[in-house]
Amino acid sequence: MPILTPTGLQFYISDLVNEVLLRTENRTGAADTARAAIWIRDALIELTMDPELRNEFDELEVLGPLFNLTGGPQGVTVQEYAFNNLLSPGDYNVASLNIRLWTDPPANTNRIRLNDTSYQDADRINPFPGLPTKWYRFNDNVGFSPPPDQNYQVQARIYKMHPINDNVLTQTVILLGRDWNEVLIWAAVMRGYMELEQYEKATSIKQMLFGDPEYPQRPGLIAGRKHRREKESFRRQVPLRPIYRPYGHRR
Repeated sequence: MPILTPTGLQFYISDLVNEVLLRTENRTGAADTARAAIWIRDALIELTMDPELRNEFDELEVLGPLFNLTGGPQGVTVQEYAFNNLLSPGDYNVASLNIRLWTDPPANTNRIRLNDTSYQDADRINPFPGLPTKWYRFNDNVGFSPPPDQNYQVQARIYKMHPINDNVLTQTVILLGRDWNEVLIWAAVMRGYMELEQYEKATSIKQMLFGDPEYPQRPGLIAGRKHRREKESFRRQVPLRPIYRPYGHRR
């Protein structure tokens, strides 16, 4: 059963299995129960990895640990580091949101946000060591430009993959808001029908979730839940930028 937490009800995959089975022709076999948990898991991973939905799941945004850059004169400074150094154990980086640098470690009373760039831009010249102002990715490494002239500390804000309890799949905690349960259930049911080779039913559910391209005025269930970031941005901007409505006719 879901438990009440300070942020609301906390659901597990096991809490949604019966509803998935009910909507998949009310299947009741033990093998079906195990498969339903897998359908929910796969649907959970697909939704949270979708670039168009990623901004909705701020529950999966995390701040990594402090990491020390090795700075000094040319020949001593280190410009690139394994990105895993900026992650907490067990986190998988789906997308790097930004990296901030503390200019006065270990007191850490002043920080700046580094701009993102590419390794092609960073490789154009061989700059003298200084205060890094940019960061870039190359392979599984993160680099800083210019190379640090002294020891700084950095922290990464990342979007992590949704954690899955691989030992007991049904006890995986669903970190999405409760309003996403309906979408998650139907996305799992769609997978169930695809596995049962009932593709017409799966297609109907897909249109219900994502909308039918032939009817753009019907965007689907997911579109109605893409609201969190828009509302937060709107609340910040309205007091600063009032909306003026023209009273004359446009020509």
